[in-house]
Amino acid sequence: MNMFPSRITRCALFVVMVHALVASGQTVLVKPYVLPGDGAAPGKPDSKVIRWLTDTKPGDFTLEYELPGGVRTVVTPSRTALDFEKRVEPRRPAGEKGAPENPPIKTNSLPPESEQHYLRYEAVLPDLPLDARITYRVRNGQQIVRESSFATAASPPASVRVAMVGDLATGKDGQKAVAYRIALEKPQALVALGDIVYPTGRINQYMHFFWGTYNETDEPGPKTGAPLMASVPFYPVLGNHDVGAKLPAYPDALGAYYFFRVPRNGPGAGPWTTPLGPDTTAAGRFRTLAGDSHPHIDAYSFDTGPVHFLVLPSNGSGNPDQPALRRWAERDLMSSAARWKIVCHHHPGFSSSSQHYTEQATRLWQPLFEACGVDAVFSGHVHNYQRTVPLTFKPSTGKRDKRGRVDGVFKLDRDFDGVANTRPSGVVHVIAGGGGATLYGPGLDKTAPLLRMLHGDNYADFTARMVADRHSFVILDASPDELRLRAIDAEGETIDSIRITKAAR
Repeated sequence: MNMFPSRITRCALFVVMVHALVASGQTVLVKPYVLPGDGAAPGKPDSKVIRWLTDTKPGDFTLEYELPGGVRTVVTPSRTALDFEKRVEPRRPAGEKGAPENPPIKTNSLPPESEQHYLRYEAVLPDLPLDARITYRVRNGQQIVRESSFATAASPPASVRVAMVGDLATGKDGQKAVAYRIALEKPQALVALGDIVYPTGRINQYMHFFWGTYNETDEPGPKTGAPLMASVPFYPVLGNHDVGAKLPAYPDALGAYYFFRVPRNGPGAGPWTTPLGPDTTAAGRFRTLAGDSHPHIDAYSFDTGPVHFLVLPSNGSGNPDQPALRRWAERDLMSSAARWKIVCHHHPGFSSSSQHYTEQATRLWQPLFEACGVDAVFSGHVHNYQRTVPLTFKPSTGKRDKRGRVDGVFKLDRDFDGVANTRPSGVVHVIAGGGGATLYGPGLDKTAPLLRMLHGDNYADFTARMVADRHSFVILDASPDELRLRAIDAEGETIDSIRITKAAR
């Protein structure tokens, strides 16, 4: 017997639910959404976590999910109270000028300052079979809050589809069109390549700019977004704007740690971890409420299908010259037997945009990536789409200059075209920063000669494709035989496409 009702019955239940919620006074502020668990490693079953947020009136929630074969399980979620004081702007001495509270990022409006009080619910779904579709339903008493499904991690022989996109939620219309187009591609997972919420990653900015586009809309469309997170787990990569607000000045700072979770397989705490500041009381309270998301979101890895993904920090705390972080990254990559290895960090090392050009610290990772067999590196930060030719790079000194640049020797594989010649010699670097933030132009025809003039041999003609005049995202389709990349704009048009293959084992 099907545990889920027909469409007509669901509509009737929805009407009952709305009336009941109004009567009870409880409001579901963020509907249930799917997150990665600690599984998705070779030889292990998968696991997922379902979270949602309400106001402060406790609910009688349960989560039901059904495994292949009809095995049904009921979970009672845990509950955590999230309470944040109102941000108070400190007074400045008369006549003293100070920096603005927020960076000059264009949004429709900034959230008003107020106290914030939520209940966060979490249900863990362990020991899930690979290559499966899991249906779940969250109830509050007899009221259905959300009914959806998700794909578990794919086994190594299977094919998998993953969306890659960064620089997402500014409260502007571009993010909605991108979210809708991603939903139409039906990915099994999404890697958010940093700067998930503007301008400073605060919880009130998530509530104002993020959830309505990616989780709450009931009518998907290019002007409303899509409820992606109901069925697609997001793997976060921390960008500079995600950690822009600092404790204790902003009580709701570092919102990513409250809302996301990742596999807990990283290097743990270290100098690469997002700093919490000198206020031990504020830091302790943050750790209690965020749970073990801090420090695990900073660096971790996961497998799905034939792909191994490694997420590295690239904010100021995550320097490539930190020996312990490098040793962990090397062990992680070398121990993987995956057919494809992909690294994700927010700041690109190889960009042909003038914006952020001299922020090149991640170039120092390149020799390690080459030695460990990395196929591609994905970044955000630069608000457009770019793809390099396959390249190798040897840093001249292993250090950055005063401007942040890393000089070195390039070797560019210009024979690779991703169509007739699909076996690259080197690592392909992709910037997928067109998820919704204000676009960075102009195009390659104007930026390449300017960068060559300003930076000499620090710049090379490594960019094979650049699209700077529209929002976009990337879809990766991976099988054991090939890795296919498609860049798609907000209108659904393919703006770039390549195939990567390699010799049989």
